[in-house]
Amino acid sequence: MNSNAGDRFSIGDSINNWNASHNLQQAVNALISLQQADGSWEGEVVWCPMLVAQYVLMCHITQTPISAERRDAILRQFATTRLPSGAWGLHQYSEPYLFVTTLVYVAARILDIQPDDPLLVPAHKFIQRQGGVLEIPSWGKFWLAMLNLYDWQGVNPVLPEVWKLPQWLPIHPSNFYCHTRLIYLAMAYIYGRKLQLSLTPLVQALRQELYPQGYTSVNFRTARCALREEETYSPPSLVLKSIYQLTGLYERWHSSSLRQTALADLIPAIKFELRTSSYTSISPVSGLLNIIALWLHNPQDTDLQKAMDAFEGWLWQDEEAGLRITGARSSTWDTGFAIQALQAASPHIGVADNLAQAQAFMVTQQIQTSFPDFARFHRIDPKGGFCFAGVWHGWPVSDCTAEALIGIINVPAMSQKNAQNAVQFLLRCQNTDGGFGSYERRKISSTLEWMNPAEMFANSMTEHSYIECTASCIAALHKFQQTYPNLLTDEVTLGIHQADRWLRKQQQTDGSWAGFWGVNFIYGTLFGIHGLLAAGATPQEPAIKKACTWLIDKQREDGGWGEHFTGCLSNRYVEHTQSQVIHTAWALIALLQADAPYWEAIAQGAAFLMNHQLDSGGWAKQDPAGVFFHTALLDYTLYRSYFPIWALGLYESYRLKRFI
Repeated sequence: MNSNAGDRFSIGDSINNWNASHNLQQAVNALISLQQADGSWEGEVVWCPMLVAQYVLMCHITQTPISAERRDAILRQFATTRLPSGAWGLHQYSEPYLFVTTLVYVAARILDIQPDDPLLVPAHKFIQRQGGVLEIPSWGKFWLAMLNLYDWQGVNPVLPEVWKLPQWLPIHPSNFYCHTRLIYLAMAYIYGRKLQLSLTPLVQALRQELYPQGYTSVNFRTARCALREEETYSPPSLVLKSIYQLTGLYERWHSSSLRQTALADLIPAIKFELRTSSYTSISPVSGLLNIIALWLHNPQDTDLQKAMDAFEGWLWQDEEAGLRITGARSSTWDTGFAIQALQAASPHIGVADNLAQAQAFMVTQQIQTSFPDFARFHRIDPKGGFCFAGVWHGWPVSDCTAEALIGIINVPAMSQKNAQNAVQFLLRCQNTDGGFGSYERRKISSTLEWMNPAEMFANSMTEHSYIECTASCIAALHKFQQTYPNLLTDEVTLGIHQADRWLRKQQQTDGSWAGFWGVNFIYGTLFGIHGLLAAGATPQEPAIKKACTWLIDKQREDGGWGEHFTGCLSNRYVEHTQSQVIHTAWALIALLQADAPYWEAIAQGAAFLMNHQLDSGGWAKQDPAGVFFHTALLDYTLYRSYFPIWALGLYESYRLKRFI
């Protein structure tokens, strides 16, 4: 807790005197200490050890040596991410997952850890209690099949021929959400080649350890749809099971020549993805699969080593937690929010130089050109967009572009033409319903959830209209309209109107909005309020008043707000047992932007932030505040640095305006 000046703010104090300037200065100093030499900020996006395990498996498959130092760092990561049970989960608070536990177990065995090692004994017992790995989710079956630890007959087909279907068919992968599309692109190549490692002594030993009933006695064909219930968030539909049966029949009697043609078509698509993402791929999940597919195609391929080298960019490492693979790189995202936080603090704290450095960095992160053949490989034109990670990533996102534009549109280096290009990219991401997708607009009316093969996740098959993306885009379009009222006037006006109408329809009857990329209703309501205000709503409008009332109703006795991540699973608000700094900051930002008439509640929320500030100026780690596809929690480590600054900056401005 903050002990500087001996101050703690309590409900008994005069709330008019709760001056945040000292705390704000401390917080800004802490944030500035994290600013990199190029002006940016980037915090680690922490997920789970699944990615590190898959990295080990990829190295084993491609015969890539792992140094002794890296081996030790990986094992340290495995040791520090174990759940209390000794198994591993999809995130730090999840129940044990057979999927993650099995991959980590196999990876550790590849790294020469023995089954009786204390690191693996609880995990092995957990696997045994599940009757072995037969019911591992489909992604687990696929990885084990490559290692010769699951028969390919037990893996539902991922047919490369699907890519040769007419694109107007809804099931053509070009209609999938881009992350899903690219994961299954590499999977289709690997499946079409039926990659399977040799039967080594290690494989034989692992078969005994993973199959208590005996590997040779397993009927893998009947195990295709056998799934552990606790890890199945989206069970296969009857339609999907029928598709599996049909594709299984096709696989038994498919045309060899068509298979080879289909496989040959996939390699240019994989290479395009690598070359346009600086060889990193859109994510480490697909990146690892792309490396395996390219190695399987040609171990001497010149793009393969470039992809291996570029993969290092996904790695984070320190002495305490070992080697991690981040869920995402986030310099543009973090810097965009840090800029706006400093702008909120700027009336009270001298931040001009650091703000200028951050804005100068951000201007350089815009994609300036279209990619050749982008349409051929099912991409929208990326020109003008900003990526989550940085310009090198090649995958611009609507809300990343919007938040970047908001922070730099008035910077002289951000030309009118570049601002116009950013807006045109945003408009390319707008769906027909008026909402905005993330990387691109939705291509078909169906969500395709009835054919979702990734049972651990939901709403991952197509783009959607997202509360967060829509609100950010409205705000950016409004900022552009204010700055350049004579540019793209009709397009921008129509885009805002349609987005505003969609956003209003998404408001829950209780006044809240459900988020998708953060936990959960507080996050969604922050953006819902932000979007409606940018579209022209006034604080007196019923939608804004109702949303603010909902937030006030959720305030806890200590002045903070806290929402539990399990609400992402049930799609309802679940109060946390502890107030969360990030959630409190989000609620305050929303209330202050809305000029909500709840000064006492706002002041108590600010006091909660100030009382929980550390002597260093920052805030302690609490529960992860990010999420994707309902089940996977992400810890955005800088959220607890800049969102409280943003909230306290707005609070101090509001306090001075009200009482001084």
